[in-house]
Order: sequence, then C-alpha cells, then structure tokens
Amino acid sequence: MLILKKKSVKNAFEELIPKILSEGIDMTTEDGQKCKEIMNTVIEITDPSNGDVSSKYPLGENAIKSYTNQLVNGCNTEFVYDYHERIFEYPNQDKTEKFDQIDYIVGKLSENHSSRRAIAITWNPYIDTQVKDVPCLQFIEFLVRNDELYMTVLFRSNDAYLAFHANALGLIALGQTVAEKLNIPLKKYTHHSVSMHVYIKRDIDNLRKDFKV
Repeated sequence: MLILKKKSVKNAFEELIPKILSEGIDMTTEDGQKCKEIMNTVIEITDPSNGDVSSKYPLGENAIKSYTNQLVNGCNTEFVYDYHERIFEYPNQDKTEKFDQIDYIVGKLSENHSSRRAIAITWNPYIDTQVKDVPCLQFIEFLVRNDELYMTVLFRSNDAYLAFHANALGLIALGQTVAEKLNIPLKKYTHHSVSMHVYIKRDIDNLRKDFKV
C-alpha cells in the first residue's frame, strides 16, 4: 500500500512514478502487457485549486484540458462508455432511461449537509460484464463537513504515467463544479486506486528520459 499527501496533482505525480518504479511488483495484465504495480494507492490532494501540470507528464497540458472538457461537458464521439455519460447520463439496462448522478448529488447535499449518500458510480454490470473496454473509474463520493466539500474517488485500475494526472485534474474540475453549485469550497480531493501501475515496456523510453530509470 502507498499513501501520499501532496499539495497538488503535479507534486503527487512526480513522486508517484518513481515510487512505483522502485517499489512496484512486476505483473502482467489480461492483455499481456508488463507492468509495475502498487496495490491500493491513496493520494490526498490538499490544495485542489492548484491546477499545475508537471513538465514530466508526457501528454501535456492540452491533453489534460481536452480530457477535463470531455469529462465535465461531454463529447460527440461514440465510445463503449465515457465517464461523462456514466456520471451525467447513467443508463438503465436497455439504455431507454438516463440518470443524472451529479444533479442527484447536488440535491442530496443541498437537503442534508451530513449525508453520506452523495455518490456516483460508473460500473454497469449489464453492459460492462459483456465487453472488453470497461471503466477504470468506479466510484465518486462527496462529503460536506464544516461547510467545505470533500471528494473521494475509487479506480479499479489506473495507468499512473499516462492517465492519473489527467484523471485527477479532470475529476477535481468536476468536484469544483459541484462545489460551485453548493456555494462552498472544494477542500480536499482523495484518489484511491486499487491497482496503480506503470506500463514498463510501452513507456520505457519516456520513463528513462524523465525519471532516469
């Protein structure tokens, strides 16, 4: 298990990758890709308003902006799933009805600040047990304590090198949207990945350049 408490996603990313490379366990995915993995990585971001992007993040700031926009506002591209759809338009079994989980969360916390039921899920067993590409993000929960918003997310699996940085900043933007609707500040963001990993063979050239492995 790895626990990091950092001011920004940038700081967390720059410590996370070397930790996985030095302390991670070798594993091979269902698709045959070789990884270094740390199980149950928990990262607390104490200043979620800090949107700095690491110069070591290989996809760059524009990729994060695009990801964030798609997560919060949606896109027209057809995927097996996308997080915006699962969060804002969660489908029933035959996709005839949609449920806006953010609208529910805002309503729940507006009614009762002590609620522990302000949650959103992405996994849909009717769909995701039948297809190859399934959501990595599984669960989001918001708590209000002392008139401040706390956000926790759970990933079943997280690509630390290419995905974590964008995932975290995009989800923080989502949290800030909820905070604005509630008229309170987003105090902390906690990111829990059951399998936090780096794809060694795929990314070795960039890892050697940026992290001196």
